[in-house]
This record gives sequence, structure tokens and C-alpha cells, in this order.
Amino acid sequence: MLRTLSSAWMRVAKLLVIGLLMIWLVVEVYPILFLFMTSVSTDREALNSPFMPPSSIHLENYAEVWQGVRTKQPFAVYFRNSVVATGGTLLLLLAVSSLAGYALARGRFRGSAAIQQSFLLALAVPAHVLLIPIFFFMTRLGLRNNLLGVILMYTTMGLPFTVYLMRAYFASFPRELEEAAMIDGCSVFGAFWRVVLPMSRGAVASLAIVNVSWIWSELFFALVLLKSAAARTLPIAVASYKQQVMTSEMNITGQFAAMAMAVIPMLIFYFLFQRQITKGMTVGAFR
Repeated sequence: MLRTLSSAWMRVAKLLVIGLLMIWLVVEVYPILFLFMTSVSTDREALNSPFMPPSSIHLENYAEVWQGVRTKQPFAVYFRNSVVATGGTLLLLLAVSSLAGYALARGRFRGSAAIQQSFLLALAVPAHVLLIPIFFFMTRLGLRNNLLGVILMYTTMGLPFTVYLMRAYFASFPRELEEAAMIDGCSVFGAFWRVVLPMSRGAVASLAIVNVSWIWSELFFALVLLKSAAARTLPIAVASYKQQVMTSEMNITGQFAAMAMAVIPMLIFYFLFQRQITKGMTVGAFR
């Protein structure tokens, strides 16, 4: 009798958990579905039946946004700028943070403890309070309206977090592997380049995924520093996508298509590197 009641309660609990997970799945997935459904519908359908699938798919919405037919804002230029800014920042950020994290984890030099504490203190400082100094600093260096300036600024903003996590990962890396490489004739940098770094691909990929999301969607600093239309990134283009509200010139589906085009690269990126981020977590990248 007790076994029968226990198994019945287990089945009820299992069904309850499955139901809650299904509800959570709908909550998480439906906004993405709503975004893409609206982006391929007409303005009339978006206003009259916003939560229903479109009667027909209108891919021309994406073509008009990409070419800037209605708004005179070519998304192709903004997309290229975002790719350059994100790719350049990731390469520079991961290269510097890997070297700095390894040096802090293995090196014993004067001031190393103070440097580690400075990275922790930098994490406690909100980046937005530095807007005015950064603005004047970039203006004096001639790096406003320049993707290079944005890349350097994003790299600086991401260094404290990334260096600290890389240091934590390298601190847990087995020293025996490095010592074996040095016995075979490698220098310290050679052991890092030939042994440590290739075996840390999971951790590097994890930090790349963590950083790429905020770099790709960063708006605040880009809005202040990139005033030139030729240097703007996708978040600025989406935020400044103007339309005449409640008139015949409304372009609701175009605005949703613009947002969808900014989201699609991130969805593809996460789909391609989901195995790497899982592997990075299991090998101790976030210890």
C-alpha cells in the first residue's frame, strides 16, 4: 500500500515538474517566436492580430531593412561595423586576458597581489560612471567615430572580469603538464602556447560567449562615441529606427525585422558553441 502511494506521488511530482518546465519553455521561447512572426507579417496583421501567425511570409521586410529602403539607414553597413567591433574586441580581449591571467596565476613578482586586487576593485566600479572621462579622452586621442576606439574601450571594460576568471582557471591547471613541457625543452611561454592554451580552449570559448553577448548589444557607449552614420553599430541602428507613429507611414514589421536581424547572429553563435561552453564549465573555467 505504501509503495503504491509512493509511486503515485512520484508520478504526480514528475508530471508537475514536466508541466512547470513546459510553462517555462513557453515563457522563454514565445518572445523569440513573436519577434520572428511579426517580422515576416504585414503592418495590418501586426496591429489587428499581433499574437497570431501571419497569413503569409513577407521576407521582403528583411530586404527593405537591409537596404534601408524606407529609413535610408542601410543595415548592411551597421552589421559590418558590429562584426568588426565584436570580432576585434574578442580577439584583443582574449589574447590579453589569457596572457595576464596566466602571468597572475603562475608568476610570483612584486605587486602581483596588488594587481589582482585592482581587478577586483575594477569590477565594483560601474562602467557608466566613466562616460564623461572616456568621452573627453577619446576626443583628445581622435578615436571618436572610430571603430578602433570602440574596440579599445570595450576591451578595457571587459578585462577585469575576463582576466580574473582566466587567472582562476589557470590556477587550477595541472602544473605537471607545464613541467613536462619544460623538461622537453619548452620555455615558459612555449609551455603556455603549446600546452596550456590548447588545453584551455573550453575555458576560452566560454569566456568568448560570455563577452560576445554584451559587446554585440552594447548601446550606451556606442551611442555617445559613434555619431557618424558610417561608424554606427547595430544596437544604434535598432534604437534609432524611426517611424511615424499611428500614421500610414508606420513600419512596425520593419522595426521587428531590424531587431530580428540583430538577434540572429547571436542565436547562431550560441548554437554553434553550446558544446564548448558546457565543456568549459565542466573543466573548471569558473572556479
